[in-house]
Amino acid sequence: MLDIFGSDGLKPNPDRVQAIIDMPVPQDRKSLQRFLGMVNYLNKFISNLADISRPLRELMEYSVAWHWMEKQQEAYDILILLIVQAPVLKYFDLDSDISISVDAFSKGLGACLLQGNQPVAYASRALNRAERNYAQIEKEMLAIVFGATRFHQYIYGNTVTDHKPPESLQRMMLKVQQYDLKVKYIPGETLYIADTLSRASQTSMSECMNKEEFEVHLLVPISQEKPE
Repeated sequence: MLDIFGSDGLKPNPDRVQAIIDMPVPQDRKSLQRFLGMVNYLNKFISNLADISRPLRELMEYSVAWHWMEKQQEAYDILILLIVQAPVLKYFDLDSDISISVDAFSKGLGACLLQGNQPVAYASRALNRAERNYAQIEKEMLAIVFGATRFHQYIYGNTVTDHKPPESLQRMMLKVQQYDLKVKYIPGETLYIADTLSRASQTSMSECMNKEEFEVHLLVPISQEKPE
């Protein structure tokens, strides 16, 4: 279900924002920097962002010892709330162009459905044990598969731009043949939302193991002729 109709009117489906709600609290400057990068990417939709984020930005000063106290937690909670509701989170528009921003980290995948550079839905999941051994290009293709299938209801029958370079990984490509995907490379440092989600994926390992796995490393035996 894309959205939910109730007595209070139209509301976003919780599945659209669960990946953001489940993100862990930053544990160091690097993870905080990723979070702030995502928030800053959405800054034009967030009023008073500078004031709200000030306690978090203070921790980015290397002269300040890392400390996560009540004021940092409060600022973080407010920002999480803001980026999962209107006007930051956009309602899906059937007449607008669609893009999916995806990213693959060593342990997780992140995806964001966008219209006009504004998020419509977020998604992330951890990689299972087998997937963590994939080459990076295979993980990137897996991220495309994840984004396309996760946002199936939004993109089926539409032309979609996806922000990663594919390779001819046949089984994965077959998985996304039902979608009209146009792939566009975007430098990793500008994939603010997808990168943050991929590094903060909280899906349990047991849940990952129940998902379909792709065997991308194939051993092709060499035929041997029998001696005459």
